[in-house]
Amino acid sequence: MASGEKLATILEREIDNLKTLQSIVDREYEALADANIPTIEGLVAEKNRALATQAELAKSRQDIVQQHSFEDTPDGLLRFIDECDNRETLSTAYQHLSTLARDCRDSNRANGRLISQKQRQAAGALDVLRKTDSKSSIYSSQGKTSLAGEKGRTLGKV
Repeated sequence: MASGEKLATILEREIDNLKTLQSIVDREYEALADANIPTIEGLVAEKNRALATQAELAKSRQDIVQQHSFEDTPDGLLRFIDECDNRETLSTAYQHLSTLARDCRDSNRANGRLISQKQRQAAGALDVLRKTDSKSSIYSSQGKTSLAGEKGRTLGKV
């Protein structure tokens, strides 16, 4: 098999893997929003497998580029693609791969923001319950806000 064909095969496998990863990350977002812990745990394991596969495929792609004396950089890959007979197919596949990778990264960052938001909410709730956050306001029996540190009630009276 010619190097260009090998690269095309690897790029297609990477594209398929990133589509799978995007699906996992999308389902992970829904599970995070629903606080569905068992589903999140399963999806994290799936995501880790997909990321490991992606790392292996990227390494294979890098190896082909380096075997042909091109740098292991995006520019080196593009120069290698330019010298292949199937350059149009490879160029289109690489553009698609780049777009999918960006989409996966952005979706994963959105999941991270959701996790951070939920952590802040949980920490705030715990602070109120433990009265550890002197700045958090709670409602008094008169329906007015007061600081948790001021005349705080015990958990048994809340």
